[in-house]
Amino acid sequence: MRKTVKTPALLLSALFATLSLCAESVAPYNGSRIFWDTTTRRTIFQGGGYARLIELQDGRYMAVCESGGINYAFSNTKGNSWGAAQKLVTNTNNTPNCVPDLIQLRDGTIIVAYNPRPSTPYTEDRKFGIRCKRSTDNGKTWSEEIFVNDAQHTFGDGCWEPSMLELPSGEVQLYFADEGPYTNSEEQQISMCRSYDGGKTWTPAQKICFRPNYRDGMPVPVLLADSATIVVAIEDNGWSGANDFLPTSVRCPLSTNWTNYWVDATSANREKMVDYSFCSMAKGGAPYLRVLPWGETVMSHQSSTFSGGNLIMYCYVGDEEARNFKAMSTPFITSGSDKVMWNSLAVVDTGVVVAVGGVNGNIEMIEGYPVRALHASFAHPSVDGVITRNEGYYHPTCTQIRLGTKTGIPSLADFAYDCDSLYFICRVSDRTQDDTNGAQGDAVRLLIDAADVSDTKPQEGVYSHLFRLDGKIQRWQGRDGSWKRNDECGIRFAVGRSNSYYVLEASIPWVDLGQTAPPTSHRMGIGIEIQDRRSNAIVSEIIPDVSINAPWTWMTLWLGEPPASVEPSPKPGTADRQIAKVSFYTLDGRETSSLWKGPVIVTTQYKDGTLITQKRIIR
Repeated sequence: MRKTVKTPALLLSALFATLSLCAESVAPYNGSRIFWDTTTRRTIFQGGGYARLIELQDGRYMAVCESGGINYAFSNTKGNSWGAAQKLVTNTNNTPNCVPDLIQLRDGTIIVAYNPRPSTPYTEDRKFGIRCKRSTDNGKTWSEEIFVNDAQHTFGDGCWEPSMLELPSGEVQLYFADEGPYTNSEEQQISMCRSYDGGKTWTPAQKICFRPNYRDGMPVPVLLADSATIVVAIEDNGWSGANDFLPTSVRCPLSTNWTNYWVDATSANREKMVDYSFCSMAKGGAPYLRVLPWGETVMSHQSSTFSGGNLIMYCYVGDEEARNFKAMSTPFITSGSDKVMWNSLAVVDTGVVVAVGGVNGNIEMIEGYPVRALHASFAHPSVDGVITRNEGYYHPTCTQIRLGTKTGIPSLADFAYDCDSLYFICRVSDRTQDDTNGAQGDAVRLLIDAADVSDTKPQEGVYSHLFRLDGKIQRWQGRDGSWKRNDECGIRFAVGRSNSYYVLEASIPWVDLGQTAPPTSHRMGIGIEIQDRRSNAIVSEIIPDVSINAPWTWMTLWLGEPPASVEPSPKPGTADRQIAKVSFYTLDGRETSSLWKGPVIVTTQYKDGTLITQKRIIR
């Protein structure tokens, strides 16, 4: 139990018996969820496959793909527009060059690795292999082709899918799937070559991982934020009961660095990547792995599990150890006939995730924003169903939350609060609005755990609101593990509409959420679901991995800044004043946040202009 209830001793036994039947309070899920911005979807290459993208040190984006050889292109506008494709490698001698990868080393050198794959009729002089080219002038000119590895000359004994990593020492590692050692079977291992001179020369290949009788494939390495662990995402079709590839990780301490070491089938250092106890299983291969600036990890793979048989792209967020991947999302809006194949991820700027997909034969990108917690700013928005810039919501244009890649209906949402109410606004881009079917028509569901109950079932302190396009509200309260209908409330609600979108805006009194004042001292839980009626069915989209009946899965919402563990005591005469802003400063005068640990200067500014400064210790 996370919380205790004070009650007369004679009632304790009965109370605990009741709670054990209906309540199971657990720690809330606080990992990031990715909100994909549909307005950033762009075409990088007309035609092609297996695309990869990085942000260069000069701020440009660079992308590569296979398309009659190896093509590359640059963007000077952070992906908003792209220059013409240029040819890096041309196919010759009946040998297509495929599956490029690229990296920029710390000294500025750009390396593009690729995979020659001879076509039939096979000849022994044309082998499946790994090659690379280097540029030391930001991609203006390129070296001659550099040999990395050769496998055999036939398709069944080839090598595939290079991917590179630079270590803190400057060593460059190139990982690839390798059938070359297994000429009498269909087995495949992951191999790795090393370069100690920036990609000019490479060591012979060594084994990194292998599962007998199966096919470890498509490696993508990262160095975790701890700078102590190498993790390689692979596809592994040897897990019992899966009958398919599953995204899998193999890992090695940097101190070992694969010296006299490799990961076998039973090693504790081979793990399934997705926490399937938390989300539905989307089996599939072609994983891609990246690290966010604050340490969390992001992984994508392709699967046909939920897409009618077509492979599409799924993305997850994992923890700082590249484990427990959750919050499954689909970056690209797709229809039943779309395919999004052989995809990759890039992390750019200060943590924007760029998904790159082979969408129906072209190469496209879309940006996503990992969000770990939501915020509500102190403001007094007008509840009129109109989005007005700088009205006081957390983002000036009400774009804190973005949904729409599942329904194809871009939707924005945001929050604000004052001493009386929580404010919620949602804009849904919809040209086929349905307000004639009541609760079965277009609507937005807002879930609120105002008391930080964080239970596995609806309990006292959690609420569900259905804001309908016809202007009506349906409301439920959690009680004893289920939802109880109770529409009586003081909520103010407005609907604004045009031919292409509608806006729902509401103020929910704190008293209707079981609070006597804004709960600035603890987290709240939030869930949002967009409900769209199409013909005789409802299609819905919810914040990734939010379960309506499990408040512990709802996203964290903070009012203002996250609270300090020790809050300033109010001075005489300030208890009833409205707080405008609370700021935190280190003892040497640098502004920080309430997440700072140790001595801190707290300044509290009130609406009436009063400014209180206190020294506190945050533990």
